[in-house]
Amino acid sequence: MSEKVTDKPKNGVEKETVITSATSKETGVVDEVERVIERGEAQTISLENIEKGLTVLWQAAAKPRDGEEEQPVMRACVFNLVICVNGDDELSEVTDTIAELTWSYPCRAIVLVRKPEVPESSTNALISAHCQLPTSTGKKVCCEQITVIGTGAAADGLWSLVLPLLVPDLPVLLYWPKELMLEGELFQHLMDTVDRLIVDSRNFDDPSATFAHLAELSKTQFVETALGDLNWSRLAAWRNLLADFFDDAHFLPYLSQVDSVELHYEAPDDNNNPNFSEALLLVGWLGNLLNWQPAFNLQRRGSNATLILNQRGAPLTITLHGHNDRVDELGGITQVQIKASKPGDTEGESHSATFSIQLSDDYDHAMTSVEEDGKVLMKRNVMFPRPSITDLLSQDLALIRRDQYFQSALELAGEFSRQ
Repeated sequence: MSEKVTDKPKNGVEKETVITSATSKETGVVDEVERVIERGEAQTISLENIEKGLTVLWQAAAKPRDGEEEQPVMRACVFNLVICVNGDDELSEVTDTIAELTWSYPCRAIVLVRKPEVPESSTNALISAHCQLPTSTGKKVCCEQITVIGTGAAADGLWSLVLPLLVPDLPVLLYWPKELMLEGELFQHLMDTVDRLIVDSRNFDDPSATFAHLAELSKTQFVETALGDLNWSRLAAWRNLLADFFDDAHFLPYLSQVDSVELHYEAPDDNNNPNFSEALLLVGWLGNLLNWQPAFNLQRRGSNATLILNQRGAPLTITLHGHNDRVDELGGITQVQIKASKPGDTEGESHSATFSIQLSDDYDHAMTSVEEDGKVLMKRNVMFPRPSITDLLSQDLALIRRDQYFQSALELAGEFSRQ
């Protein structure tokens, strides 16, 4: 059993691609259906026939083979996911992520691979599938990945191929896992198409400047596009633990007079290019909730930094301390300490408190504590989740509309280096 796709290149010479559905047991070789559907291997296809090739492939895969009564494969798609990467290493990483992601979010993934350093300008395409284990009905649920590789001058023109490949009437999400090219032709054109942009600010070279640029674009050029950041999801546990402190009515008044905030984070051992993104977003979140305003620029000293904010007319010092214990967690926060004060019940009386969260050495637990007037009032050890990239992306993909808390934190974090 076979299906044909006819390629019609510009030279006018037709070329037929045959997709067979014979089993390797019958033929002694591995056919296209088994390679692409069963093994998840990528198959090269001409740009003109990507859609036709996918249709024929799924039709062949859905036909029962000898001894099968039910259709073995069900094609599924809940949104379009466009991903931009540079080179083969990044392609391999996101392909693994897509394979894991499809368990929760079957989609059409369109991966754009830029290789501008290659002298020759060319564009090539591959199709592949990611399948789950058979369901209780006996059907295997699969989704598809289209990989388009642009070399040389063609690298920045890949946007022109995206629109014809999108599944109609489904949301379009753009995931850009590395440094953004905010002024680039590829980014600008893709943003005109997508409903949501997801970034990972842990990979930004200059987080505060990029935050500022993104915040400005979201208020002007891309007002209809929702923004997301994997770092915002990484901060969920920190935000929840900090909020837990002040759910207690006894501690809530301390938020009116914060005296200092210290954050410790993982920095490169050479101190050349520290990434403050998580710390800046967390301060942006706190500042938005407590009505803090920027007062002076972020001052950097190697992997350490100081930020002065305006707390209702009084200066508030935020300090960032970099250390190098976990190379795989560069940029990740490891400790937060808030010192605050509040008036007492009698005239002239005041109280001081320190609220602390510190990760354990294995990064799987956190110690939270509250000390008031020199006495420890609370201390507990809690589980601290460390989600994978797939987990983080899954959390972000659950949102299509704007997260106003993130948007406000992003805008404030972008102001920290613009005073």
